[in-house]
Amino acid sequence: MLIDSTLREGAQAYGVYFGRDNRRRLVDMLTRSGVEEIECGWLGQELSGEPLADFLLWARAHLPSPRSGGPALALWCPCREADVRQAAALFRQGLIHRLSIGAPSSAAHRQKRLGLSQAEMLARVRTVVGTAKAEGLSYISVGLEDISRAEPEEALQLAQAAVAAGACRVRLSDTVGLLTPLATARLVERFVAALSVPVAFHGHNDLGMATANAVTALQNGAAFVDVSVLGLGERAGIAALEEVAAWSTLRCEGAARYDLGVLRELCQLASQAARVPVARNKAVTGEDVFSAESGIHVHGLLRDPSLFEPFAPEAVGATRRVGVGAKSGQAALGASLQRLRQLCPGSDAACGSDAACGPDAACGPDAACGPDAGLMDRVRALAWRLGRPLTDSEILGVL
Repeated sequence: MLIDSTLREGAQAYGVYFGRDNRRRLVDMLTRSGVEEIECGWLGQELSGEPLADFLLWARAHLPSPRSGGPALALWCPCREADVRQAAALFRQGLIHRLSIGAPSSAAHRQKRLGLSQAEMLARVRTVVGTAKAEGLSYISVGLEDISRAEPEEALQLAQAAVAAGACRVRLSDTVGLLTPLATARLVERFVAALSVPVAFHGHNDLGMATANAVTALQNGAAFVDVSVLGLGERAGIAALEEVAAWSTLRCEGAARYDLGVLRELCQLASQAARVPVARNKAVTGEDVFSAESGIHVHGLLRDPSLFEPFAPEAVGATRRVGVGAKSGQAALGASLQRLRQLCPGSDAACGSDAACGPDAACGPDAACGPDAGLMDRVRALAWRLGRPLTDSEILGVL
């Protein structure tokens, strides 16, 4: 299951400020995508255009409840009694369903941030989780921060203390993205075996492995993983919602299914709101991930798209694009000419062949009347000069 943290982890990213309207549109589309939980921010967060409580009030009134298939709404707070009491007040008002408490698990974070020993950290976790439980919070998640640099036994002690005090979930946070998939598998398996509650995983992308680690966590027993749209978050971000959702829906039999048709629009909105451009080769939602120009790939796509596509572009609301340029072969140019012939049936030059092509001729990958060599040379020369594939009008112009 997916915990979307665009409005918490994503909002913490350098230079990212989500305004009122964009926050609401993001939540609407996240709900349409089918994510099971949305982290709406952190306790004490200052929002532009409305107080956090007003945003939560709108979300509870506007979104379907978890029982009706909507997402659970969560907040994050540090491991302090005063903070969980404030969060409990929001819970009693019906504004949130879940609370996530962050607790440092590595010695470096514990000592340098809080000045606590392991014994003191254990005591704090017990007290804070116990306070949250006593204040009426029914779903408490405890995140073990900097798990990749923690002593495994000390981290497990914190998790067990949290569960004994009333935590419903333990989240393993690879705070600086040091884990590999193999290390993630071992870590998750150890905690799943030792705990009686679901395990979640929060992985950062500092070494480019966040999505791979999130998928690995799910494959090895984690019940939840954190994601954000475009992987937005501190530094290099976290696992990307669109990537993990696509893997779960298209490649993992028996896993959760998400509405992938909304992903491109969702990523475009997040890109505009965060002022973070989407790379044209971005996995799943990049503009060019279903585009091909090189001869061998286009030839294969024209015969069977699955030869060079992991899934159909329509699955994620995209379309296939075949370019004609300096890297193209006869198949790409022939297919393009055939398409232009159909668009302009009266054109004498649409085939581009020296052969006498009748109205039923097909200038495709196996056509007998393919483009002549001179035309291919002219197309490639123009593409090199322009530094890109040609437009339809440019192709017609070299006939």
